[in-house]
Amino acid sequence: MAAAMGEDVASDETPKVLLCGPNRGGKTSILKVVFQKMSPHETLFLEATQKPELTAVSRNALMRFKVLDFPGSAVFDDSSDPMLFSHTGVVVFVIDAQEEPYTEALAMAKKTIEVAHKVNPKISFDILIHKVDGDQFFSDDHKTDIQRDIHSKLTEELQDKVDAQIMFHCTSIYDHTIFEAFSKVVQKLIPQLPVLEQCLDYLITNSRMEKAYLFDAVSKVYIASDPQPVDLQSYELCSDMIDVVIDVSCIYGMAQDGMALPGYTGSDSKSSCVIHLNNGTLLYLREVDCCLALVCILREENFDRQHLLDYNIKVFKEALTEIFRASQRPAGGSFQSAGP
Repeated sequence: MAAAMGEDVASDETPKVLLCGPNRGGKTSILKVVFQKMSPHETLFLEATQKPELTAVSRNALMRFKVLDFPGSAVFDDSSDPMLFSHTGVVVFVIDAQEEPYTEALAMAKKTIEVAHKVNPKISFDILIHKVDGDQFFSDDHKTDIQRDIHSKLTEELQDKVDAQIMFHCTSIYDHTIFEAFSKVVQKLIPQLPVLEQCLDYLITNSRMEKAYLFDAVSKVYIASDPQPVDLQSYELCSDMIDVVIDVSCIYGMAQDGMALPGYTGSDSKSSCVIHLNNGTLLYLREVDCCLALVCILREENFDRQHLLDYNIKVFKEALTEIFRASQRPAGGSFQSAGP
């Protein structure tokens, strides 16, 4: 089975995410909640994964990759087919935060990282410290302590053996943390990310915005934001806004299968939404491509010239189109900013 899976992976150059970890860690639940819109409560009835399962995500030129979900019994060692890691961009290892002391999980993570990095040194690794939603994790300090403990133990084990890129996230399927963590994972699969971030930086600078996110409207994963640090609270507000727009459009609009923003019937759609907050800021959503939504945060007083803001977003959409075209050829595109 592993050999067949490796051959399939090697013959397909689509970026891959390998999802692995001990049994009952929540791997399949994560996949179902983030990319298949399953309710977190429904995941309680999922059966344990018995064999590797492939999930394809294909929305547009940026959001196109595959996730390989491995059962907890899968062991990666020197006998593993190296083809499995040849086109893998990110290995996501899930550790159940409620299964202390993590000895078995950390040993498994260490071996997986060593084997994968040996085959493909360009692979990135994300450790999800998952299920931090029980009563024992009520305090943020406790979550921080657990993350610090796992981080120190794993890096100590790998010291002087593997020089790999490893990120750690505390996650739960019952809040936005899993979506924020997978946003970081997906961004590693997008070679155009630096250009996207530069375009968004030009946009917020010339439009007097506070923050801007480019979302996959279906999964609520943000595939890019401006270079300023991401605040989880602002991300949650923007993510919730997409839910509101989709819910309303399902009732009154023409959303396709209830899974896209209103008007996702062509690239010239002008769907938009404004939500005013009680702290003097507002959220402004504009559809920019199929299943892609630009969500901006700005002060109300900076929304006085909406026509110029819309013009800058139009320029951003044109740059996005060029990025899509450049992704299909070796040459890159450029972005011309337009100020108010």
